[in-house]
Amino acid sequence: MQRPATYLALLLILGFIALGRLYLVPVEGIRVAGAALAAEIALLTLGYFTALMLNIRLLVPRLLLRNRLTAYLLSLLGCSVFFVAIEVGFECLLIDVYHLSPGRHWYLSDDGILFFDLLSAVSAYFISVAASAILFFLHLWNQSGRRLKDLKQQNTRDELEKVRTRIDSESLFDILDKAADNVRQAPAEVSALLMDLSKSLRIQLYESEYQRRNAPSEAPVQTFNLWSPALNLLTDRRYRLLRHGMLVGWFVLIASSNFHGTYASLLTTLLLPLPVYLSLSYLNIYVLIPKWLMRGRTGLYVVSVGLLVFSVVLALLLSRVLGSNETTSASFWFLPLSAITNVIKFSFPIIGVTVVRLFQYWVRNERQIAELETATLLSELEQLQNQVNPHFLFNMLNNIIVLTKKNPGEAAGVLRELSDMLKYQFRSFSKQSIRLGDDIRFLTDYLNLEKLRRDHFEFSITAKADVEEISLPPLLFIPFVENAVKHNNDNRTLSFVRIRFTRENDKLCFTCVNSKPVRPMRKEEVGGLGLPNIRRRLDLLYEDRYRLEITENEVSYTVQLSIEFKNKRL
Repeated sequence: MQRPATYLALLLILGFIALGRLYLVPVEGIRVAGAALAAEIALLTLGYFTALMLNIRLLVPRLLLRNRLTAYLLSLLGCSVFFVAIEVGFECLLIDVYHLSPGRHWYLSDDGILFFDLLSAVSAYFISVAASAILFFLHLWNQSGRRLKDLKQQNTRDELEKVRTRIDSESLFDILDKAADNVRQAPAEVSALLMDLSKSLRIQLYESEYQRRNAPSEAPVQTFNLWSPALNLLTDRRYRLLRHGMLVGWFVLIASSNFHGTYASLLTTLLLPLPVYLSLSYLNIYVLIPKWLMRGRTGLYVVSVGLLVFSVVLALLLSRVLGSNETTSASFWFLPLSAITNVIKFSFPIIGVTVVRLFQYWVRNERQIAELETATLLSELEQLQNQVNPHFLFNMLNNIIVLTKKNPGEAAGVLRELSDMLKYQFRSFSKQSIRLGDDIRFLTDYLNLEKLRRDHFEFSITAKADVEEISLPPLLFIPFVENAVKHNNDNRTLSFVRIRFTRENDKLCFTCVNSKPVRPMRKEEVGGLGLPNIRRRLDLLYEDRYRLEITENEVSYTVQLSIEFKNKRL
């Protein structure tokens, strides 16, 4: 019952709008051509209703949201021409059959059809039909806003867990633990076992990744191109002036009904209707939409628009009635009807601007969602490679294979340390947060293993006791430390990594300084982790509660990260 009642209410509103045509007809015309006027109002009402339903149910989802912008605009133009054709046809009927004289606001005159009146009507109907999609885009905007908020708040470990399952972590730990137990008794067998493990991991970490990236995507293809040139024109800031020019031009077309080829009518067109339309539109764009509509106060927004338009329409009607000596159907009792219908008709162009604004917000939200989803996935894949760093892991396995022959006892200790470190990496992501002290111990183990395989490497980690109990997401700092290790490898001189954790009031401050090799690295080798992806992960976790600064000079590379926290919890 809810939908039929809604349709009936909509038909009544549209019929009330169509009654505004009576105001344009002389009094004698209503008496002698009542049946024709009733038929025109009924036809306009059904046309309004059909156009609105067609736009919401078919044109927007089937054309506009599938990048068929030209077809959508032509469809709206067709609806607009249809409405004007109905009005022109009935005006011809009233003149030819009922012998009425053309009214001041008719499309016909003694000299023929008034071109600018037709152009104005088509433009007004065009934006009015487009305005019917306001509820559609308001729903889309609210929906995309919720998705964007959820995406910013969600923890990335769920998706990471899906990717991480490419490696059988329990089997990996079993092999490392078994190798640590048996390396003293059977170093040759353990060496062979570790070589097989290295080959298996290469397949899992490299070949499966290559296949995954080159496999056909199973995700549904998005039918809406968020980065098409037409959308760039509507949304990019660099085209702002052009959009404002288009808005002014559109309202010039709507206001052009007062232009009849004379300089006086040109001044009337520019000095009265155009400033009114533009004032209402810009007040709507910069005050009403952000103050009410964007804050979910739809009722207050509708009331505000209605009151503003009503005040303008009432002033125009009163000035027209008081300044006119013509005898028309605009008697005192008819003014309320004319005022209300004109308020609704004037509101449609304003609401049409709102629809365009909502469409812009929706496109920007969808673009940000797409970027965040892509950046999140890339960050998660990047983070996986940092957790199971292929270069580090394979180098460690190769070093351990050599060490099993030279010193099986030391090899056993390194295997256990490597196993513990990998267990911590894999299993930390099952927790929402960890103690910073646990992460610091992990970083220490990581750098100790790195020191075992490099001759000229030193590191230091400084952390005061008051920071170790802080809770935060796991493995937050390993990307920066791994990056420092990866890009300071220098066999000629001593390389170093210096890490410091401090607490300053309500902030945790992390500093990582690493030396730069004597031989400069190629530009494409620097920043292997992908700084944009690291920033995206921090954006998802902390939004505007962090600050990341990266500086470098001739001898060192410095990362400084500060994160605001409350009650020891980040």
